Amino acid sequence: MSVFHSLHHERHKFFPLKVKEIEAAEQRLGTEFPAELRQFYVEIGYGLANRDVTTAFQRIIDLKSAVGLRLLEDFYEHDLDLDMYDKREGFIFFEVVEGLYFEVRWGTPDASPVYFMDTCISDSLQGFFEQLDKDAHFYEKLVEE
Repeated sequence: MSVFHSLHHERHKFFPLKVKEIEAAEQRLGTEFPAELRQFYVEIGYGLANRDVTTAFQRIIDLKSAVGLRLLEDFYEHDLDLDMYDKREGFIFFEVVEGLYFEVRWGTPDASPVYFMDTCISDSLQGFFEQLDKDAHFYEKLVEE
């Protein structure tokens, strides 16, 4: 059974990816995605979470944008907001609103923690999406502190 199976309903809009697309992005990056993020891309893809219940973007970043964010290319080349994120520790995967991103960090194969800057939002990507599915704004109090 899929780890992220609970996300398959109409409130979210996802676009599937092929494993070869994920592998090509990893090759371009020169590194693998954190384990849970890679699994999410394989099982779900990318897209929009809670699209009918929030005004936030809540965008799970597509592969082209993920590469651009990591390598500071294309649209992201001169994005000053990205100076706030430590790309050595985390991998930007989620855009809340323009210029506000969450990172997933390398952890264990079963748990890749999710951060906003130095604030841990969830101990795992699976836990992050389970919380997000229940409450589209669960993270707001955490990022305000």
